[in-house]
Amino acid sequence: MASKRKKALPPLDERLVEVQKQIDRVSSKPTELCSCLRHILDVDGAWPYDKGDLLHWANVLDVLDVVLAKTDSPDELLVVVLKFTRLLLENSSNRHVYNSYEHLKKVLEHDNCEVVMAVLHVLAVLATPRSTRQVVCEPPFIAKLTALSSIFAGAADGPLSLSACCSDAPSAEVIANGTSVKLQFYRTLDADPAKASESEEGAATVLLHNVHQMPGTDEEVYAGVMRDHRVPPESEFSLRSKLRLARSFPISERRLQWVRVQVTAMTVLANCHAAYNAGQVPVNEAQLSELMGLLHPEGSEVGDGSLPLDLQTLALKALTTLLSERSRATAALLSSAAAAHHGILASLMRKAKVQVNDVESPMLADRLKFGEAMLLSPGCLRAPARARTRLTLPAL
Repeated sequence: MASKRKKALPPLDERLVEVQKQIDRVSSKPTELCSCLRHILDVDGAWPYDKGDLLHWANVLDVLDVVLAKTDSPDELLVVVLKFTRLLLENSSNRHVYNSYEHLKKVLEHDNCEVVMAVLHVLAVLATPRSTRQVVCEPPFIAKLTALSSIFAGAADGPLSLSACCSDAPSAEVIANGTSVKLQFYRTLDADPAKASESEEGAATVLLHNVHQMPGTDEEVYAGVMRDHRVPPESEFSLRSKLRLARSFPISERRLQWVRVQVTAMTVLANCHAAYNAGQVPVNEAQLSELMGLLHPEGSEVGDGSLPLDLQTLALKALTTLLSERSRATAALLSSAAAAHHGILASLMRKAKVQVNDVESPMLADRLKFGEAMLLSPGCLRAPARARTRLTLPAL
């Protein structure tokens, strides 16, 4: 982590000094480093220490950078490194000295959904108003976040409903659309005269069906589509995102993972705009309806098992972030949409109160996270004050 080092820093807690020594001892051994970080996360996940200075962790971040920079780092190691990075950023001041954005940008292209989610969680911390670094709002990151926040919008017959994608048994039509890829881009003439004759300048559309049945590995399919359709470099990430989604779409568990990615990317993108005023927050009525559909699926209730509760928590956080911007356009949109969603969040809060008071439930941790997100939910969509109910978290 290249950064300016202060001449003097306040002393670090002795327990944290020991944590740093543990990481340093196993820094060159990937398997042991993975085990060490996982143990620290398991024991100290709540971070029972005072908030420190990120400069204290410069040497540790250098170790983590080595893992992120390698193209052959194990997925499991990448995930724990990113989780530990997030933990440090959440509990340290001087986040602006963090300088590993190029590594995050590269790892964001990873094919493993859990790795991508871990990167998004790190970016979510870096994009909050408390951070002063604006690198996350630069065009390369915005382009990737935009692609990830709309990966279900590339079906042949138009956007797919997120709630339909979350169904355990989606219809044949949903499967057909989900395994199709539609990519639109603008192709320019190649600067090489020998290749220019093979190209046609102008708008182009790639439409592929049954992508999950294409022979070869994901990388081979991706390379073949890039070559056969002469996709420009600026559209590579969007194409890769849509292809890997379409190839995993028939598998329910993997499909739900990519729904989580889309919702989380939506949250990070909105945080970027809200934190640094990088243009208007991309709020639209269809997006609000999609998120509300995840929170209140037709014919079911929150936490009843029809949708994973952690996914509903992500949807609630995305909704809260999207509605944090208060421009005139957003205010007009909310006025027109409020009637359709009026009182839904108040109803969810009453259900959340019942759930978190069930201390014997094996889902208590997820229910507490949902209850916490409810407390931060947008007041513009709640019922009037007299209809609200107080959410009391149980004593643990």
